[in-house]
Amino acid sequence: MHPDVRLLGGRYELTALIATGGMGQVWQGRDTLLGRDVAVKVLRSEYTGDPTFLTRFRGEAQLAAGLVHPNIATLFDYGEVPAAGPMDEHLAYLVMELVRGESLSGLLYREHRLSPERTLDVLRQTAAGLAAAHAAGVVHRDVKPGNLLIGTDGEVKITDFGVAVSGSSVPLTQTGQVICTPHYLSPEQAGGARATPASDVYALGLIGWQCLTGRRAFDGESALQVALMQLNATPDPLPDDVPEPVRELIGAAMVKDPQRRFPDGAAFRDAIDDVRAGRPFRRPEVATAQLATPDAVTEPVVPVAMPRHRRRLLVPLLALLAVAAVIAGGLQLMGGWDGGETAAGTTAPSTSSAAPATPSVQLVDLVSADYLGRPYADVQAELTARGLVVTLRPLQTGDVPDGQVIAVDPVGALTPGSPVTLTYAVAPPPAQVVVVTPEPAPAPAPAPAPVVDTTVQTSVDTGSSSGTGPAGNGAGNGNDKGNGKADEKGNGKSNGKSNGKGAKG
Repeated sequence: MHPDVRLLGGRYELTALIATGGMGQVWQGRDTLLGRDVAVKVLRSEYTGDPTFLTRFRGEAQLAAGLVHPNIATLFDYGEVPAAGPMDEHLAYLVMELVRGESLSGLLYREHRLSPERTLDVLRQTAAGLAAAHAAGVVHRDVKPGNLLIGTDGEVKITDFGVAVSGSSVPLTQTGQVICTPHYLSPEQAGGARATPASDVYALGLIGWQCLTGRRAFDGESALQVALMQLNATPDPLPDDVPEPVRELIGAAMVKDPQRRFPDGAAFRDAIDDVRAGRPFRRPEVATAQLATPDAVTEPVVPVAMPRHRRRLLVPLLALLAVAAVIAGGLQLMGGWDGGETAAGTTAPSTSSAAPATPSVQLVDLVSADYLGRPYADVQAELTARGLVVTLRPLQTGDVPDGQVIAVDPVGALTPGSPVTLTYAVAPPPAQVVVVTPEPAPAPAPAPAPVVDTTVQTSVDTGSSSGTGPAGNGAGNGNDKGNGKADEKGNGKSNGKSNGKGAKG
């Protein structure tokens, strides 16, 4: 975004940069018309310059705007700013509810593990939000800790509905971009099938496993390895302190076969309620219905049980698919928006002609949620050790503690030697206090010297009432009474009444 653009649509004032990701920037903003704080997601020109993306994105924004639920971050507005000149870019932006709190990824970074009770609370609220979306015909496709915001009151808000499917239509060709977040990718998506509500449930099951263990269920050296693990690997058992009903619940959500998984968010929500109430939950045994959307196509799913020789054949096929997808480009979402679904039109190659394929270069898988909130020096050292070229970018803000990482750009699968910009918070300078030293008060003017009468008095006080003082002493006070009596030196004070004339001395 052009640095001079700080007022979008003549209404939304951008006040502070929150995060930067592969798809754009997230800003804290102010709705000057309604006088409320909002979150503004400004999309990158790579997306806004593609007519296909804009068409689909507008439609997805309309769908997301219709989702009204306490556990879904409300979408307020969508707008575009046409390029004013040949050097400007076409801007598109979303205006959403600003959630006061932190993402689940940030919470897990601080606390590592959550208790079973707290985990079930997060899962239940998220499943309830997904149930509302699935009932409206919307699949999230990118459920992950970075897209779950936890308010200061403990309420969970799901963000970024409808963005992943829109971005999947953009034919990006930047080296090292990946199609999605592999750590929360469902097996059917990894196998090339379309995402369904059950795909969101699988991702939520992985989140529950991570909350209970403090680590991801599947992790590897590259996005390709993780995607293959989603297809074939089984996660480690949950810790011994996790109650058995919770173990069964998470295991049922993470079943590889979507037809044997909870079909949607509502079914998973109800199962969580059963576990919290001490009731046995009903295991899903029916096939998952396809999402009813205009472009929905029934596609094969990957079965949970597969003969060993077929699994050995499928692994290289998926490797070839993933490498092709990396070359074709994919979706990275902003501020932790680094997920999506398989690019539209990508299909699995025929089993009769595929051959094993492996990446020629070991990619570095970069997930922004792993680094946000950490000291920038530690992150810089870690990324440098992984073979990346780190550029530091300080950003002055009072919303994030000094020295903590705010954003990592780009994210996803990067080749060694790729440049990475690390944005970190710098505390604003303290307000300058100007101490004004008061000037000393001017010294008081010296009192005038008393007037000394040098007249030599020669008269002698005779004790009479008329007095013998010098003429004029005792006079001049109008109607005042003179009280003077002559002293021994002849300074007479008159006791006579004065009528405006001085008593004679």
